[in-house]
Amino acid sequence: MIQSLRLYSGLTLFAYVFMHLINQAAGIISPEAMESIDKFTTKIWQFPPLEILLFTAAITHFLLATARLTSRRSLRLRKWEWAQMLLGLSIPFLLFRHIIATRIIDIGFDVDSAFERVLLDLAIFVPGQGILHAIAVIVVWTHGCIGIHFWLRLKPFYPKWRGLLGASAVLVPTMALAGYGAASAEIIRRTEEGGRKYIFGVLNAANVNDAAVKFYENALLPGTIIAIALALAPFVVRQIRQTIDRIKRGPMLSMPNGRIIRVSPGATALEALRDAGVQMASVCGGHGRCTTCRIHCGSGLDQLAAPGTIEAAALQSIQAPHGMRLACQIRPQNDLALAPLLPPNATAQDGRRPGGLSGSERQVVVIFTDLRDSTRLGEKKMPYDVLFILNQFFAEMTEALRETGGLYAQFTGDGLMALYGLDTNDTETMIRDALHGASGMLKRIENLNEHLKSELPHTLRIGIGIHMGEAIVGEMGPPGRENITAIGDTINITARLESQTKEHGVPLVISKAIFDHGPIPLPENAALHEVALRGKDQTVAYYALESMPELPERNT
Repeated sequence: MIQSLRLYSGLTLFAYVFMHLINQAAGIISPEAMESIDKFTTKIWQFPPLEILLFTAAITHFLLATARLTSRRSLRLRKWEWAQMLLGLSIPFLLFRHIIATRIIDIGFDVDSAFERVLLDLAIFVPGQGILHAIAVIVVWTHGCIGIHFWLRLKPFYPKWRGLLGASAVLVPTMALAGYGAASAEIIRRTEEGGRKYIFGVLNAANVNDAAVKFYENALLPGTIIAIALALAPFVVRQIRQTIDRIKRGPMLSMPNGRIIRVSPGATALEALRDAGVQMASVCGGHGRCTTCRIHCGSGLDQLAAPGTIEAAALQSIQAPHGMRLACQIRPQNDLALAPLLPPNATAQDGRRPGGLSGSERQVVVIFTDLRDSTRLGEKKMPYDVLFILNQFFAEMTEALRETGGLYAQFTGDGLMALYGLDTNDTETMIRDALHGASGMLKRIENLNEHLKSELPHTLRIGIGIHMGEAIVGEMGPPGRENITAIGDTINITARLESQTKEHGVPLVISKAIFDHGPIPLPENAALHEVALRGKDQTVAYYALESMPELPERNT
């Protein structure tokens, strides 16, 4: 609830700022252009319900942001978190003069804040305030953009639109500052030409009176003191709290390497770990949305408070197993043994991966696909051409997986391994999806042969082996380059079955287990074969098929 309030209050303020900057951009044309579109950009926010909404959003957002800073037990933050925090705390200091001069005296003294009058103040009477106004544009916009970026980066669609949004984030304030500068230059020109007559004409038209000017001057000092106090208060309160916490003995966190870390009372596990210098992933900044700070809890787990609404929803979204919690959401009250589950450089995409895949044993359907006669391509084609053909091949195979819910788990030079069943425990569903994926591969290789007919020295053929069983599935690989894959006898058996496609001269070898457990009818006249496994006394039964059996429709 609190995070939602902070998000939506921030979005409300960002909408106002965006419209305000669009208004300023019109200054490239003239101050009158700024005035003419004002009723569509900033004046609509003076409609009482919207003005109340804006005022409430500003108060709410600032209070929640400062409360979060006050409650932090650790200030070991990432650079973007420091930037957003310091920019946000500086906003009241940069804007309070502008708010007094353009809204408070408007309401209290019936002054008209026409753009010509405001620009006269900023460009002629108080040029220093004009510079602060330009700085405020950059600060407020940057603060908002940082928040929106780290909110949207968790969304799957964001990478596609990131470039466009980034360009817009630069273009909008640039145009606004250009408009502000052009309009200010025009006001300076008019002042030089019209002199005192022009200045007093603008002031009289705006009803600027001595009482309003005196109020503004008297409000500057207390306004400055209040703005500075608001910026410093969270740090002062936090320091007082830390002093009190030092007197108390907090719980201890036990790391897998034997290190013991003390937790300040009320601190989250993420704050304690960062304060101790432990590098932890936290793409969303500790808001419980990205799950990259996921940890496995051992002894002491039963003494943790149950997950709150935010944490429970995040854990459910990744199908987290028992013992997995989010370091940013738990506040240990007792000693706790824990182990981080993702590397410090984990990305938002890593956070969307199912949590149960961190070294869990589960039933999966495995597909091995191999491109036949790939070495002949190198004999007939230039290296660049071979790479082009192979890239086309892998693009088509992975698209077949994507359409049917399969996971590209391993690259094998001229083939690949795919997994089905990572997001379901229903055997029939994973078998049906896997066979549809294999069917899609066969169709796509036919289309690829037609598409690359003029480029190929021979027709591309593939061999596909399909099997199911228990496998250890999880993130494996060198640090920073991990990917979800699987190991175990099931994987080895599938690879062995794929090699049998060469022995039988067929594109498909499907294990008997697939037909025993799945909803797929066995083709007529299908002969059962057996093959011995290397290094084992057992054999595996399978069917060698010329074409894909008849498949039922997938559930989408």
